[in-house]
Amino acid sequence: MAAEPDDLVDRSDSSDRREAAAGVSRAGLVPLLACLAAWSAWFIFRSSFVYAGKRVFCLFEDAMISMTYARNLVEGHGLNWARFGAPVEGFTHPLWTALMVPVNALSFLDLRYRSALVQLLSLAILLVHVAVVRRLMLRHFAGVRARHWLPAALLTASYYPLNYWALMGMESGLQALLTTLSVLLALDIVCLGRDRHRQLLLVGAAAYLLRMDMLLIVVVVQAFVLGCGGLRREQRAGFFQGVAALAGVVIGYGAFRWLYFGELLPNTYYLKLDQVPLAVRLMRGTRMLSASLSDHLLLLVAVGVGVLVLLRELPASGAGLAWRRRLLLPALLFATACAYSVWVGGDAWEMPLNVRANRFVVYVMPLVFVLFGGLLNLAADQLSTGLFRRYLVAMATALALLVADGLWMGAEYPENWFDVAVATPPLMVAKQVEVFDKLRRLQRAIGTAGVVATGPAGIPSYFSDYRMVDLFGYSERHIARLPPALPLTLDNYADFLPGHAKWSYAWVLARYHPDAFLQPFPPQDPGPLLSAAGYHRDPSNDFWTLAGPASPEGRARADRRARR
Repeated sequence: MAAEPDDLVDRSDSSDRREAAAGVSRAGLVPLLACLAAWSAWFIFRSSFVYAGKRVFCLFEDAMISMTYARNLVEGHGLNWARFGAPVEGFTHPLWTALMVPVNALSFLDLRYRSALVQLLSLAILLVHVAVVRRLMLRHFAGVRARHWLPAALLTASYYPLNYWALMGMESGLQALLTTLSVLLALDIVCLGRDRHRQLLLVGAAAYLLRMDMLLIVVVVQAFVLGCGGLRREQRAGFFQGVAALAGVVIGYGAFRWLYFGELLPNTYYLKLDQVPLAVRLMRGTRMLSASLSDHLLLLVAVGVGVLVLLRELPASGAGLAWRRRLLLPALLFATACAYSVWVGGDAWEMPLNVRANRFVVYVMPLVFVLFGGLLNLAADQLSTGLFRRYLVAMATALALLVADGLWMGAEYPENWFDVAVATPPLMVAKQVEVFDKLRRLQRAIGTAGVVATGPAGIPSYFSDYRMVDLFGYSERHIARLPPALPLTLDNYADFLPGHAKWSYAWVLARYHPDAFLQPFPPQDPGPLLSAAGYHRDPSNDFWTLAGPASPEGRARADRRARR
């Protein structure tokens, strides 16, 4: 049997020594993290706004809904967005919501500042994630002579879509950290023979608590580990302990959901999937994913072709087999996230926003950067001169940076430069100011108590004490189980907006008869229905209130309705 080429010799058994030998490059990590921290601080500041002379920090709409749950729990309303009635699980990330509870327990801190603490938490997670990417590169994706970790870490640190979603308060940064950490631990098991089963399954349990759909990632990782023979006899104890912990978390939270919310699945599951035609979801999901991938096309094609070639050409034994496995796992997870994004119909925010990667895909993009870095190291290993290796790595990394952030060849690359530089407030901030202003004007019109039905569910619920009704059913059980308000077929699949396809103004009027409607959304004009019910439209068209001033008796009736 012919000897394997030296550049394919697996040196995994000395991975720790190799990382130590590359320790001199650790100095490069500190400046990278410092730059990410400085840029993120600027982003956080730019995402805030001044209203009536006071600075307000605010998160993305869905994150503000979770902040409302956390605030209401601290203030004695339970896990209840509406502040009255039976609690409804209108959030999709229990762990992330739980992390918001200590923030809202800081009663001395004004509501206007609490969101900044969540953003700083996301920043810390992003920094840790970059360090984990570096560790993954040095341990599993370094070549024999070329051991460059910086390309993958730099691409991860500068990837605007991931930074945007994380710093706007979404769970995407923690998703990315747990996913990358799962890859590191899984490859430690399969390629190094280390007993990391317990840690890997505990990370999986945290991922499940973060988002229930992360169970797909957990299953793929475990299937990879077991399929590659990663479970050795002496490691079974740790594996079964981890399985017990994961099962305990899944069963335990399921029991909590049933006992507390009275449901087997989150309310958002019924809202987004129930009675929505699968063909419509697949068509829209495919269209949205294609748009996202097209912005990254050059990088994805280069990485995809490189991975496919190596999976075919590398020997199926020894070091070649180890590299096959290292390349396969990130590719599988990326494909899984893309398939899930298609299955649910994509994200609701892809059309109004141009973040270039939705929340269902963005957290696995760092794995593409890891694959890119690994391919670079293998390619550079073939060069005999160190100068050429460094030149190749520098040029390829610079090109990948431009492509990944849409700064070259992207559909809207001039605007992307402004986004990356945060030359203007981040996307959605102008909308946040608008909603915040509408809320304040509504409070001046009807006072600070009463029942308010709202389209935007984050800012109005968090920055007020109203009892709330969710017009789109995120936290309203009946609406979530309705069929889409407008029939959805393959002819109008592009009109489908996940999570915003169900509403019933007639039901809300009959069940709650709110004191006001704040910003009812199109495409249905509720004007005739609300006018007939005795509501008056504000001249700005932003909200509807009951005609005439609300009397104390009317307030008492509203309170009784709310308690019911």
